[in-house]
Amino acid sequence: MRVSRRNFLIKLSVGITAVPFARELGWAQTKGKLGYMKIVDNAAMFMAMEKGYFKAEGLEIEPVPMAGGAVIVQGVTSGDLQFGWTNVISLYQAVAEGFDFKLIAGGATNVRGSNETHAIEVVKDSPIRGPKDLQGRTVAVNTLNNIVHLMAMAWVDKYGGTSSKVKFVEIPFPQMEPALIAGKIDAISVQEPFAAAAARRPEIRVLSNPWGDVLPKFLIASWFASDKWIQKNKTTAQAFVRAVNRGIDAIHADKEGARAAMIKWSGLSPDMVGKIGYPLFEKGVSERDVQVTIDLSTKYKLISRALKAQDVISDIAPKA
Repeated sequence: MRVSRRNFLIKLSVGITAVPFARELGWAQTKGKLGYMKIVDNAAMFMAMEKGYFKAEGLEIEPVPMAGGAVIVQGVTSGDLQFGWTNVISLYQAVAEGFDFKLIAGGATNVRGSNETHAIEVVKDSPIRGPKDLQGRTVAVNTLNNIVHLMAMAWVDKYGGTSSKVKFVEIPFPQMEPALIAGKIDAISVQEPFAAAAARRPEIRVLSNPWGDVLPKFLIASWFASDKWIQKNKTTAQAFVRAVNRGIDAIHADKEGARAAMIKWSGLSPDMVGKIGYPLFEKGVSERDVQVTIDLSTKYKLISRALKAQDVISDIAPKA
């Protein structure tokens, strides 16, 4: 299941012609583009944009909405994007294959019991009651060999099942609920806000919030950049981090403003704002919260070599 450099580069090359080729960035930029996703995990950036924090830090930031981390990685690799958002597993896979990506700021963190952002769900009358019952069944994940797949496998194995006996298939989050109700799959491993939306259906039952069951606390995703670019543009990169962190302060200080920003930037339905599980937004990057998923990725052979948290965290990243 290991993601080789060849396979990683093949995945990276899909659609790469849509962005400019890599370029040398040898000057201190105050203008830049960031690749983000229309999900509430990016709320700190939403608030920083709404409150004018990037401008206050002397930056002209153009946010570019993208479908997922793979496309964002392409943009950062090409130099078309200076900053990007990615789940940590994609970052580890890239770094293990020789790319110089680094986490530069705290992002979205899953915390057992208080900040659960994921669920495994089944239909209400399903005989599936626990991890062992998933053996021989088909479970949907949004992307194979990535964070959702990893945590589902770890949950099954930790609580008495055998993940190799589960058939995992790729289905985008928005399409999971209809596929489950139609009986095309037996369970879905689904992220917010789709988890809460599906759970409201009378035909669907939450089997578990598996991420907190596997690890009490871990970084799900965050902002990253090329280390080569960071070192040439350190002042700009540090200003970006300060603006994002001011956005985190604003989330806590202005609840209504944060609610409005999430609705505007992510397209979240207003009636779902108070019903979904939110990640913990942290200003710093904890080596412990990174190392635990590096170790899991190594165990399940999702990365080609072992890494240390220091290998993927920038020297400009605030410490948690």
